[in-house]
Amino acid sequence: MRHGTKHGTRTTQRKTRGAMTGLMLLAAIGSAEAQTSSALGGGPLASRTETVEAPPAAAQAATPAATPAGFTVAGFVFRPGGRIKLDIIRDFNPIGSEDSFDPRTIPLDGSEGGNSNLHAKETRLSLDIRGPVEGKELRMYIETDFYGSSSVLRLRQAYGSWGGLLAGQTWSTFVDDANFPNTIDFEAPMAHPSVRQAQLRWTQQLSSKVSWSAAVEDNKSSITPPAGVPGKAEYPMPDLVTRVKYEASRGHAFASVFLGKARFRPAEGDPDDATLWGMLLSGRVKTFGRDYAYGTLTFGDGVGRYRGGITAVPDANNELHAPGLVAIMGGYDHYWHPRLSSNAVFSRASTDEEDFYSADINTQLDYAAVNLLYWFLPDRAWAGVEYLHGGRDVFSGENGSANRLQFAVRFNLP
Repeated sequence: MRHGTKHGTRTTQRKTRGAMTGLMLLAAIGSAEAQTSSALGGGPLASRTETVEAPPAAAQAATPAATPAGFTVAGFVFRPGGRIKLDIIRDFNPIGSEDSFDPRTIPLDGSEGGNSNLHAKETRLSLDIRGPVEGKELRMYIETDFYGSSSVLRLRQAYGSWGGLLAGQTWSTFVDDANFPNTIDFEAPMAHPSVRQAQLRWTQQLSSKVSWSAAVEDNKSSITPPAGVPGKAEYPMPDLVTRVKYEASRGHAFASVFLGKARFRPAEGDPDDATLWGMLLSGRVKTFGRDYAYGTLTFGDGVGRYRGGITAVPDANNELHAPGLVAIMGGYDHYWHPRLSSNAVFSRASTDEEDFYSADINTQLDYAAVNLLYWFLPDRAWAGVEYLHGGRDVFSGENGSANRLQFAVRFNLP
């Protein structure tokens, strides 16, 4: 609610209560984040690469239009937000990821069975603070969810921006965060890069439709050490990332590139480095009415780290190599009615075979989903059902598949 211009005791009281509410919300989020960091050994979800984070990310299903601003304090607009979401999941085959659909966790031992699960981990809390400072907008944004260990509060995003400068943790510059498929599932397709990480970014508007960004970002990733060789993984440089985005009335086009490095330092001898690189091409276009089609192509060496995959592995001589990857995703969002929509998406990620890859390295991952969403409260609440299918192939020749039915109800906080 925005305050009016009337003066008097009642208006002053409302402003005072608004300021106290904002400070209390910030304190609550800060306290919960401190508890999360302590519980996980110094960082949000320290033992898990953020992607599944999808994503992110995933379950962006039919994001509603923005609501009016919150309350104003000292010229800054404070806007609390978030959502409450319940997921009801029925698995018809064994899969290791019970709260999200990750084909990498499909077992390959031929086991049978099913499982059901109910959770509300995707519930989110956020606080958006904006105001003019020296002719530009200063923005500070905090977002959390409950996908931390044992469902504790977890940091998703925390950043500040002023003009073209951004600093903090948010979606990687490599990620097209405007092209997430509208899946009910939290994971989202494997072929869509999806990671939030600490970064320093500059964005320059080149024209009314074209923008360019460059960033230095955190580069923590999964390195497989040589068997029987004592030593440690190192990250000698941050990821260097750049992107170009074209936006028009009927959609957008996006291209990004990253360059990084992974290193293994043995207890004795010289360290060994592997160069990491990747490129993402992405786009979304309106077809008719509110419908749109979208797709991505991702390729590179070590680019799997943008989905929490292995970044570098040793060969027979214990020299590091970054696995090559090619991944595609395509989907379509159709509106049957202003309140009723469906999304269908398919993705495949493939890795070329190498003699030194271990038998359990994934050679192909498939992800497919189709859903139906109904907004029973316009812009405020929806219910939906989604069918998911996943496939996994490894270099040993073994393969497996999984099928899931997921039902969800979500309420959007103002």
